[in-house]
Amino acid sequence: MSANNFSKAELEKIKKIKIGKWDIISEYHRIDWEEKGHNEEESKIHGTLIAILGYQKRTGQSPHFFDGEARDGEKGKAVKQRGEEKWITSKEFGKVITKIGKKFYDEIFTPALKNLYKEGYSYTEVKKKVNIPSKIGAKVTLDEFIPYLTSKEHNLS
Repeated sequence: MSANNFSKAELEKIKKIKIGKWDIISEYHRIDWEEKGHNEEESKIHGTLIAILGYQKRTGQSPHFFDGEARDGEKGKAVKQRGEEKWITSKEFGKVITKIGKKFYDEIFTPALKNLYKEGYSYTEVKKKVNIPSKIGAKVTLDEFIPYLTSKEHNLS
């Protein structure tokens, strides 16, 4: 989780990455589920599901979700969103990792959130700590995110 692990070009690239509430909530709840003994796939599904349900609640939609049988060999959950059923699998969680970037996700984002989780911060407290605006779709840049989550040793400047 040190800036030494990143080239100058990587540092410039990741400083521009925008971290959204979706990213934070899905990763926080993935960590929570994993810490409670669930496997990686179930944890990813749970993190994604919680983010979707949070979005539904914020937009005034009635959250509907239910367990489903495996479809096409994939484990998941069915969620009704805007009148349509959506099948949530661990692949959905991969969109978070792809957007953030695997190296940043593995070496900074996840360890930082895991530290806050282990320190006893709730998801709501994490949002306050990173100072992310309360509006729907709010995002913070890496430059805004990192100072709240890491020590000087991990500074990317």
